[in-house]
Amino acid sequence: MSNPDREAQENVHDGTEAHPEDAETAITPSTTVRVAQVQGPTLPVQWTQMGNIPPTAQLRYPGDVMELDVNDTEIIIVGTAGQKITKIGEDFSASMNPNLSQLVLRSQLIRVMEGLEHFVQLDLLELYDNQVEELACLGDGEDGAPGKTLRVLDMSYNVIRDMQPVMFCPNLQELCKYTYVCI
Repeated sequence: MSNPDREAQENVHDGTEAHPEDAETAITPSTTVRVAQVQGPTLPVQWTQMGNIPPTAQLRYPGDVMELDVNDTEIIIVGTAGQKITKIGEDFSASMNPNLSQLVLRSQLIRVMEGLEHFVQLDLLELYDNQVEELACLGDGEDGAPGKTLRVLDMSYNVIRDMQPVMFCPNLQELCKYTYVCI
């Protein structure tokens, strides 16, 4: 047998229809309050796993953290807050202006130097405070680019052990390689 008072009470509790999964809580023997279970928005799987993935395992390229214009002749991205670049990308210089003169990717999470061989006028390269393990691709491009044109190379606060590849930089005037001192 249907109880019209009970049906009205179920439909008035919060302006929505009552659902069987809603919980009932008795306040007094004669009063019943319906509590609706609210479901939040569905989150993307990547967002829910962010805490479980080390920052270096999350691939972020320069174009992911800053809008880049293919005509830029200087790119300066300092990663002191927010998202950090983890990979330069093998085709980075092929997709940018070959006449780029300054590339600064400071305080990021970059481990590998790559994708610089098409920068034929690179004057300053700063990968200060990253996790770069080896100097690479300095003489890989056409006519020894990008090393041939570099005047300033700042690789401070990385984990580079061998500085031998600097030999690909005949015009180098300033080389910075500061390291952390463990006490």
